[in-house]
Amino acid sequence: MRTTAALLALLLAGTIGAPATARAQVLGVASQRISGKQFETLAKHAIAGIALGGGCDCALVQAAPIRDQIVSAGSATLQVESPLATPSYVNVPIDIDVDGSFIRTVFVGYRVQGYVRTAVAAHDLVAGTVIAADDVTMARVTSTGRLANGTQVLLGRKILIPFRKGQPLYIEETQTNMIVKPGSSVVLIVLDGGVSVVAEAVARTGGGLGDEVTVYNPSTNKTLSGTVVGPDRVQLDIMGAQ
Repeated sequence: MRTTAALLALLLAGTIGAPATARAQVLGVASQRISGKQFETLAKHAIAGIALGGGCDCALVQAAPIRDQIVSAGSATLQVESPLATPSYVNVPIDIDVDGSFIRTVFVGYRVQGYVRTAVAAHDLVAGTVIAADDVTMARVTSTGRLANGTQVLLGRKILIPFRKGQPLYIEETQTNMIVKPGSSVVLIVLDGGVSVVAEAVARTGGGLGDEVTVYNPSTNKTLSGTVVGPDRVQLDIMGAQ
């Protein structure tokens, strides 16, 4: 019985050990590593002469890093093929040959990245800030497809969320800072050439700095339109209106 058990144990040991030996032989094949940086360097030279049409402010940005390539040992060569370009993407094919035999093709991809000049935060801004001239500046930023805007359209508006320095500020992320509210008493300044007349009025509509609002003058029983020039202050330039 002991002899039979010993023979069985030897047979099982041989069966389990065989795949391990084969695996060692596969892993033992001589190989070499080609750095992914070599492919990226070759691809950069290949795209250097590519012209991005349309007159846009654009650049090619590598889509993803290239992994190191493991190939069999031998004399390895890298052959750069002609770039494959579309309006939004460029692929650079690079063939790997070992001892004259083709192994595989590695593609280095680039996306066409556009840039725009738009208003950005000049420093960190907290939510609720009413934008002043020193809060915004113009900068070249990555285009996201949103409509760019200048700094002047943002002045006097209130931001809805916090912004980090350099972060683009878009008009839809702000709201009018209502410094004249409907039903409130306002000072109406009427300009007529070099003459100015000040009167009390009641705002019919509200608005922010630079907005046009409607006011009612109880002393003359007239409704007029003027421009918001400050908190509860509306100006009407008769000569300018004419």
